[in-house]
Amino acid sequence: MPDPETDLETRIARLEAESDIRRLKARYLNACDAKDVDAIRACFTDDAVIDFPPIGEFGLDGLIDAFTQMAATTPIVDVHQGHNAEIEVEGDAARARWNLGYATYDPRAGSFRLLANFYNDRYRRTAGGWRICYTRSEPRAIVDGVLAEDGIKANWVAG
Repeated sequence: MPDPETDLETRIARLEAESDIRRLKARYLNACDAKDVDAIRACFTDDAVIDFPPIGEFGLDGLIDAFTQMAATTPIVDVHQGHNAEIEVEGDAARARWNLGYATYDPRAGSFRLLANFYNDRYRRTAGGWRICYTRSEPRAIVDGVLAEDGIKANWVAG
């Protein structure tokens, strides 16, 4: 009897799922940078839980509301970069840990924030493909700063 861990079809299916999840996370991060709320919504299950300390825990509508307000009212520019994915697939469920590098810039004040954190995500395979059903951001380092005429002023906020 073939070992399920070495069965070629099982291994290929797991690799395809991992690839799909990587593309999903890339779509999500790119949609965040573009403040594309429809694309953000499409990355999640309807019952998704978002846990972003110190902001708190909320559902998908809370995340969409935040991005809708930013897109409509601010010229803020964001860059989300997810790296070093550790993905574990078990059937129609998966978990992943990502290292996120994040930078945001507000040209109105010349202010910026640099953030290093881990994302701990859970995914569910749906009829429409893999979707994020839970995400938790764990900040590791936060630096806030301002671009001033006499140079950059920055403060280590947390970490």
